[in-house]
Amino acid sequence: MIKKKQGMGSARAVRDHFLTVCPAKVFNLTAGITAAAGITAAAVLSAAFSAPAFASSPEFARSAEEWAQLRDNKIEYGELEGLIEEYNATVQNNQYSYRKFRDDYGDTNDEVSNEYLKLAGDFYADMSDLDTDTASGMARELSLKIQADNMLKQASDTLDDSKIYLLTYEKAKMSLVAAAQSDMIRYYTLQNQKKTQEAARDSAAAQLALAELRKNAGAATELDILTARQNLSDAEDRITQTERSIDSLRESMNVRLGWKYGDRPEIGPVPAADLARIAGMDPEADLQRAYDNNYTLRINTRKRDNAKDGITRENCEMTLENNRKKIAASLSAAYREVLSAQLALSQAQAKAALEEQNLAAAGSRLAAGTITQTDYNTRVRAAEDARTAVQSADLALFSAMETYDWSVNGLAAAE
Repeated sequence: MIKKKQGMGSARAVRDHFLTVCPAKVFNLTAGITAAAGITAAAVLSAAFSAPAFASSPEFARSAEEWAQLRDNKIEYGELEGLIEEYNATVQNNQYSYRKFRDDYGDTNDEVSNEYLKLAGDFYADMSDLDTDTASGMARELSLKIQADNMLKQASDTLDDSKIYLLTYEKAKMSLVAAAQSDMIRYYTLQNQKKTQEAARDSAAAQLALAELRKNAGAATELDILTARQNLSDAEDRITQTERSIDSLRESMNVRLGWKYGDRPEIGPVPAADLARIAGMDPEADLQRAYDNNYTLRINTRKRDNAKDGITRENCEMTLENNRKKIAASLSAAYREVLSAQLALSQAQAKAALEEQNLAAAGSRLAAGTITQTDYNTRVRAAEDARTAVQSADLALFSAMETYDWSVNGLAAAE
């Protein structure tokens, strides 16, 4: 099996990371969790230091088959969410931040507020130990008072609780999954673009060869040659630019999904667009689900419920109303994009069918000697371009369908 998932580097780097960013209480929390599972903290650290990669979940969280699929050297569309959950650095950092928040502040808004009050009390207590007869003591007292007053204000104003943090991090994770899906679709869209550009390059090369033959026969000028050469050069430049875009996108996917920079995992296919999905889409009927699932709306609803004064609650209500309007508009726009992409696919398929007919007719004429090989090759390229256009239109429709589903399932733009 090919080992490929990206870790945090050497054992020393991992140790330095934890010693730098993790307070002692986080280690205590980790120890409590691992002890409850029958695992020692030392065993966890030992495994982390010796393993080629870090997954977010313990081994027992998934079946052996699931782990094998996630750990192979292939990116599959259906595995993107699992790869993000297990190997994305942002997701892992957010998991740590969520655990740390709960450890430091608790779960409820009252617990969070009380922690701010305790911090304020600590600052005030520190003030009592100062020698305020000196300039430095007075400056220190003023600094502590400002911090204490700020903590009191935070205690009064905070809308946070652990559920808000959890929803925020879940939204970030799902946004990363959606972005990974978009990257994979774009990867194959660029591959199709490159295929079309290569056909254009071949056509430009043929035109250059023809121009040179015509010049030798006195039927073309040097300017004709220069123009054909420039057309070929431009076509080659477009291919180079697309190849750079493909390489850049591949590296972005590597980092997002847990591979190291420079790795070359196989990238599996994107599913074909299933037209039957469109029949099940109804923005009006799906709107309530979009409201219920939307992460931004759920977060802001939680903040409204945690508000301690009427003005704050009124502001939160205004925010929620604006969220609902934008979610409805986003869902409607996503549906229109699906219908537009469906029409574009239908048009691409019709054009491809026509080009296939033209190609068949050209084949008959070539056999009868009524057209040249060059004319026939032109029809071949036109048919190939039309087939590629169908593939790209299918990818665009699939992408639009996924965007609609994400809008229903929590990611409709709400701000």
